[in-house]
Parts: sequence; C-alpha cells; structure tokens
Amino acid sequence: MTKDKARTKYQKVMLDLREKILTGIYPVDTKLPSEEQLKEIYGVSRITIREAVNGLVADGIVEKVQGKGSFVRELHHVKRLLKSNSIESFSKTAVKNGFKPKMKVLKLEKVKTDAELRKSLKCDNEYAIHSVRICYLDNDPTVIESNYYPLPRFEGLTNYDLSESLYKTFKDHYEIDNLEDSESILRVVLANKEQARLLHRSIGFPLFYLRNQVFDKNKQVVQVGTEYIATDRYEFMV
Repeated sequence: MTKDKARTKYQKVMLDLREKILTGIYPVDTKLPSEEQLKEIYGVSRITIREAVNGLVADGIVEKVQGKGSFVRELHHVKRLLKSNSIESFSKTAVKNGFKPKMKVLKLEKVKTDAELRKSLKCDNEYAIHSVRICYLDNDPTVIESNYYPLPRFEGLTNYDLSESLYKTFKDHYEIDNLEDSESILRVVLANKEQARLLHRSIGFPLFYLRNQVFDKNKQVVQVGTEYIATDRYEFMV
C-alpha cells in the first residue's frame, strides 16, 4: 500500500467519524467504539484507525482517557452575527464571548497587485499592503486572516503593530472609525495541508471561508480580505 493510499483511508475514516459526531450519532460525552470495533466497522488496519482518532483529538472534538477509551467533547464556540457584525473586531468578538484573544502576524509587506485585486480595492496602484495573521482564542489558533489594503492611503501600515486590534489601528492612525462591508461570501471548505498546520487541525477539517470588502463612511475601500475559520470554534448567525 502506498503512502498516499494509506493517507486517503485515514482521512476517509476521520471524516466519517467527524460527520457522525457532528450529526449526533456519537453525542457529546459518549465513548467512541474501541479501536478493534472501528477496525471491523471500516475494514482498515489498527494504525489507520489510530491516525484517524488522533486527528480528531488534534481537532479538539475527541479526548483520549487513559484506560477508558476515546470520548466525544464539546468546544466553546464564538457567535458572530454575519450580516451586521462581520467586520466587528476579532478581539472584541472574542472578549464578548468569554475568550482571551491573541494575534500573530505572519506577513506585513508591500506586494504587487493584479487586475482583479485592483478592481476589488477600487485603486489603480500596482502595489498594495498585504497582511496575514493568525487569530487565537485562549491560545488555540482559530482564524487565518489575509487582508489587502490600498495604496497610497495605507503606506505607513507596515510601521504599526498588527498583533493588536486592526480596527483600533485604523481609528488611531488613519481616523477611520465607522466601517461597513458589502455582501459577504461565506461557504465551507476543507483544510489543505498548510491551513491544517497553521490552525493545528487535521487535513480535511471543515473551515468557514469568509470573503468581504470593508468600506469607510465615504464608501472608500479600506480592505479586501479572506478568513479561514475553524468551524469547531465559530457559529455564524445570518
């Protein structure tokens, strides 16, 4: 058996188990079938079953209890109102829901733009500022955020600390206070290898994909961005 085939089997088992957990076939606080039972159910090796369960443990929805087995666990979610609050500060949303937020900046640089991005930014400049941040809830990486900001308006943005609230930076340094967004795009995608690594989830873990444009009160674009959000931590109300 090749490594790719083995990985495919493990992912299939993990995705099926996750679906059964999310649909209540295996409710919160119940014990999953044993490795031997799962091996018989799926017709795969014990190693494959172990990798699948370990993936769910890494995702935080299953806990292994020594000497007792693997149990389904429930995580505390953040609730976010998409229509009116999709541009609300991550930090503000997190604190409001009882979490301690933290940001880690992976990129903050000037990049060359293509025609599509310039159209979204409503700007003819061939360059824009690009930031990539990981947003944490109680030290759990939850959101990969990638934003583009038009130039020359945000020329000095690379000089500021974006590990703090982005919207506070807008207010303090650019006198941008009231923000609004256009219609947001929200769908569910499966985590690729890099997204899984950054979010400490398994490959194929379901993520919310959110894309929006943010405007100031004068209808000028402030940012165009995308977010990949761990579905076990977020709930959207539309």
